[in-house]
Amino acid sequence: MSSDDVLRLEGVSHAFGDTRVLDEVNIDAKPGELLCLLGPSGCGKTTALRLAAGIEELQQGRITLSGQTVAAPGLHVPPERRSVGMVFQDYALFPHLSVLRNVQFGLSDLDAAAKRKRAGEALEQVGMSAYGDSFPHMLSGGQQQRVALARALAPQPRVLLLDEPFSGLDSNLRAHIRDETLHVVKDSGTTTLIVTHDPEEAMYMADRIVVMNAGRVEQIDRPDKLYTAPANAFVTTFFSSINRLEGTVRGGAVATPFGPLAAAQLGEGIRVEILIRPEALRVAPFTGVLPAGAARAHVLDARMLRRASFIHLCFGEFEGQHLHFHSREPGRLMPQIGDHVAVTLERAQTFLFPLTEKGA
Repeated sequence: MSSDDVLRLEGVSHAFGDTRVLDEVNIDAKPGELLCLLGPSGCGKTTALRLAAGIEELQQGRITLSGQTVAAPGLHVPPERRSVGMVFQDYALFPHLSVLRNVQFGLSDLDAAAKRKRAGEALEQVGMSAYGDSFPHMLSGGQQQRVALARALAPQPRVLLLDEPFSGLDSNLRAHIRDETLHVVKDSGTTTLIVTHDPEEAMYMADRIVVMNAGRVEQIDRPDKLYTAPANAFVTTFFSSINRLEGTVRGGAVATPFGPLAAAQLGEGIRVEILIRPEALRVAPFTGVLPAGAARAHVLDARMLRRASFIHLCFGEFEGQHLHFHSREPGRLMPQIGDHVAVTLERAQTFLFPLTEKGA
């Protein structure tokens, strides 16, 4: 972790009763960075966010903001003194206050004229300047989200914390609002921590992603690195559906229907799982002769999923395992049920891990 980190969680552990929800978590957020905490429900990501905000008191470890310790055992700087803005999952707007007064609420250190000016600027940032006199119940879900974002940004916090801010929106609106939010946050230059359980959302928005599971950090990296160089099976499977195959390392390789895969680094005789992304299986018509490195399969089904074809393939038996794999092909490729096809493997999207490290 760098000394210029805006937010740092160091060795943070936390429990609710006998349930340990965070276990030696280390996270850093750099100036102007959008960092995403990603993981399944119950992995501890929202607890980490609440500890950073000061809503929960820290039990073990240390939290610093711009180098200042704000939480440690026996030390708790309250939320209002942390210069942290937060957008909650339900937006938490005050129903009896107008949009303008909602945004003014956190500006207690300013006089009335300065409050109004700063709140107006924040509403303009999010495209809601025309709604200052409206009340929350008069707004759509997307508009309420933008007002909540304006209220969090108005005090110009050091860190902005977003807890599943798009979860209540329908899919089309969600994509639109998260795009707007990304531009607003980046234009503001505010270091931002966002919690989500949606891998696509994390990859779309984040500069770096913290993948969490069962209270621990599995991997921290850029979205492209997490997808192309996952640290373990859990990270691999969290970002897409996976075809699985088990094998044993023999002679520095493990056998597959597509030929041997190099695995000397895993050790001779080690049982491994082979994880193959659907887009790693490339399908072509079978012409009677298999190309080198290809395997023959027949088509069980084929469906269009937006801009890709999703093909169910049966390879039959391989070393005692019945292989029913999925392929995702860009564009429209719709073979008929029962067609025989030649399937080749893109090895860059194929990952091997010892079965003892199985994370999903």
